[in-house]
Amino acid sequence: MAIRSVSIQGFRSVRNISLPLSQLNIISGPNGSGKSNLYKALRLLHEAASGRLSAAIAEEGGMQKVMWAGGQRYGDLKKAPKRMILSAEMEHYEYQLEIGFPEPLISLFALDPLVKKEALWLSGYQRRPAGMLMERLNQTAFLQNADGERMAYPASLTQEDSLFGQLSDPHLYPEVSQVREAMKGWRFYHEFSVSARSAMRMPQVGIRSPVLAHDGANLAAAFETLRERGQTETLFAVLEQAFPNSHFYVEELGGRFQMMMKREGILRALESAEFSDGTLRFLCLAVALLSPRPPKFMALNEPENSLHPDLLPALAMLIAEASRYTQLWVTSHSLALAEMIKGYCAVSHFQLDQKAGETIAVPLCEAE
Repeated sequence: MAIRSVSIQGFRSVRNISLPLSQLNIISGPNGSGKSNLYKALRLLHEAASGRLSAAIAEEGGMQKVMWAGGQRYGDLKKAPKRMILSAEMEHYEYQLEIGFPEPLISLFALDPLVKKEALWLSGYQRRPAGMLMERLNQTAFLQNADGERMAYPASLTQEDSLFGQLSDPHLYPEVSQVREAMKGWRFYHEFSVSARSAMRMPQVGIRSPVLAHDGANLAAAFETLRERGQTETLFAVLEQAFPNSHFYVEELGGRFQMMMKREGILRALESAEFSDGTLRFLCLAVALLSPRPPKFMALNEPENSLHPDLLPALAMLIAEASRYTQLWVTSHSLALAEMIKGYCAVSHFQLDQKAGETIAVPLCEAE
C-alpha cells in the first residue's frame, strides 16, 4: 500500500507542508532545516497505528515540545485552537489524525496528547461523507463494518491514543483494520546502537530474524537469516564494494551468534566488538535494506552518518536496489549521495530550508 502524499501541520518547525511521494524520495537540507522533524512526524503516524501515540510523544518531551511554536503567521485564523494534523494519502485510502492539548486544570497529565479528530476515507472521494470509513470526534467514533453499514463504535475511546491502537474485533471493520496493519508495517531506522556495550557487539541468542530491529540489536541473526533466505549475491557484492578483500560471516557457539570479519593481511578473524562504528552501521543498513521480508514503506534518517565518503557509492547502490521492492524515504545531508542514487533510478528530491523558523520544502526533481 504505497503512500501517494503526506501532509504535516503544526509539528515543531513544520507549520504546513504537503509532499507528493514516489517510489524513492530523498529529503535533504542543512542542519536545523527540519529533516528530522518531517521524519519524526511521519513516524508518529506509524506509532499511532501501533497503539503508541502517547508514548511516542512522551519520548519527544510531551505535547509542548512537539507542537508548532512559531506563533500565528499570515493566513492563520485568529484564536484558532492549536492543533497538530498528520495525514497520509495511500493507494486506496486517506487517513488523518488531529491532535491537541489536554484541557487545563482537569488532570495532572498535562503533557499527554488529546486526539480531537481522526478519519479514514476511500481515495477518490475528495473526503466526502460517501467515502468515509471511520470518523472520530474526541471519544466517540463511527466505523463502516463488513456489511458496509455505518455503526457507532461500541466502546468509549481513551483520549490520548488513536482508534487504531484501541480497535477490538478487527474482523468487523476489515478496511479500517487493513489500513492499521499497513501503517504498523512501516519501518523506521534512525540511530543504530553501536556503543561499546551495545547488543550487536556481543554474542546474542540466534533466532531467525527476517527484520532488523530498529536499533540493530539482532544484527547477527538478521544477517544470517538474510544469507540463508535473501539476496545473498547482492549482499556480498555490496559488501565487497564497500570493504574490499574482506569477508563477513556469523559464528555460532552454543546457539549464540556473533558477527565476524576476515580481512586480507590480518591473521585472525575480528569479532564484532572490534568493528568500527561505521562498519557496524553499514552492515545494519545493508541488512535492513535487503530484508528477505521487505516492507511496503521504509524511512531512513541520515543513513550516511559516521560513514566514510568511500562507502557512499555502495550505500547508493543499496538504496536503489531496495527501492525495487520497498517505497523509501531517505533524509540526508549529502547531496553527493543523492546524485549517486539518481544515477541508478528515478528519484523525487526535496530540498528543505527554514524561513523565520518555519520549514519549507522546494522540489529539486520529481520522479515521473
